[in-house]
Amino acid sequence: MTRSRLVCSGAIVLAGLVSACSTSPPAQFYTLTSESPGADQPIAPTPFVFSISVGPVGLPEAVNRPQFVVRDGPNRVVVLEGHRWAEPLKSGIAEAVAGNLSRDLGGARVTPMTQSAAMNAQFDVSLDVQRFDLIVGDAAVIDVVWTIKSRNGDAEPMAGHSNVRESAQTSGDAYDALVAAQVRAWSSVSREIAARLLADAPK
Repeated sequence: MTRSRLVCSGAIVLAGLVSACSTSPPAQFYTLTSESPGADQPIAPTPFVFSISVGPVGLPEAVNRPQFVVRDGPNRVVVLEGHRWAEPLKSGIAEAVAGNLSRDLGGARVTPMTQSAAMNAQFDVSLDVQRFDLIVGDAAVIDVVWTIKSRNGDAEPMAGHSNVRESAQTSGDAYDALVAAQVRAWSSVSREIAARLLADAPK
């Protein structure tokens, strides 16, 4: 084999090795869902009589992206390209809260505001998320201010503040545990909203 062919062959092999080494593993995608029906008993024995729309959802800009943003110290976060939300995080939160509220309110009609059914809702639940932390191997933390408004305009808005921390410590997959902890945290927030609706909504 000539020298030029040897050089060419070596270059091809080297390029292949570099390509193989630089190939990133495929991204993992996650969703926020409502908790399973058996996770908590409904707090309303019969369906809440009013229909509800969930949204809008406000998020800190730092976490409002497809990638997981995990906290790595008081003033440092890390963006993980290989772990991503399967849908916009605002949409995932609205869908999770809507599902939880429907369960907690005995099967009430609850939909995210982006769905057409929300046009006829009688109450709007907005969520202003102040903190959405993923702490690997430790916990998921939510700090959210929520507001309930009647579309009839016959009552003052109802406001509340939920601060929830759910453990994500596990011997299994750390990121699965983080998402599961976020699901539980949003379930807790939803129950607080449901309790306020049951206590103070017009009868």
